[in-house]
Amino acid sequence: MPRRVLRVVLWLLGVFVFIYTCGLFMPREHLAMETVVLPAAPEAVYAAVRDVESQPSWRSDLQRVELLPDKNDRRVYREIGDDGATTFEVTEDVPNERLVTQMVDPGRSFTGHWVFQFAPAEGGGTRLTLTEVGDVPNPALRFLAGALFGWEGSTRRYLADLQGHLGNKS
Repeated sequence: MPRRVLRVVLWLLGVFVFIYTCGLFMPREHLAMETVVLPAAPEAVYAAVRDVESQPSWRSDLQRVELLPDKNDRRVYREIGDDGATTFEVTEDVPNERLVTQMVDPGRSFTGHWVFQFAPAEGGGTRLTLTEVGDVPNPALRFLAGALFGWEGSTRRYLADLQGHLGNKS
């Protein structure tokens, strides 16, 4: 029995070393970009994205949002969801055109910012491009997130939830 336990421990250690080593060869920063055409005017899409207080009613990964005191006239809020609590600051806000949010929690295993770009779509509606610029310092997490789960997962889920929300309003 002890040999079997030793083999399992060595096998698990080998898997971890493999994952960590592979992660060392992946870039720390990543870019994930998705574009969708939504059945609403840019003003309505911008309003839905900016109205973070209402997002728990339509986002599948979000339980609640807490508004925090502004920081240097910038909006700050905390999302509580499937991945725990994450604090964001709105670093750029051009109504109906562009919105940029930045994670501001120190010591997280993942940091980044999200750029929402709103434009009228041909034939009506809005072309929304969501860009995630992320940084994953830990090589093991970088490998797991990039190679196994894909960087686009959170942007795709957000856009799918937003499409469902705006589709239900029509």
